[in-house]
Amino acid sequence: MITHVVLLKLKQGVAADSAAARTAHAAMSELPATVPQIRTWQCGFNTTPDVCGWDYVLVSGFDSREALEAYFVHPEHLKVVALWEPISDLAFADLDG
Repeated sequence: MITHVVLLKLKQGVAADSAAARTAHAAMSELPATVPQIRTWQCGFNTTPDVCGWDYVLVSGFDSREALEAYFVHPEHLKVVALWEPISDLAFADLDG
């Protein structure tokens, strides 16, 4: 199993309740229904906001490195990335095992 963790920091002037952030979250939440490689999926806005904290988190699971790489290039995933890119900065990491 590969655990894929994504952290998003909203850009200055973008609020979590903005239309753009709500749209990006809704699209992110729908990915498990459209990307068959996804095994586990939990995403949402940080419930412990802090100026040093990240605003949004995704923790997801994939059966293999190949499944994760297929997810990275999946058209539905790329659509969601395009929604987040203009409104946030991103960091991610993957764990094997």
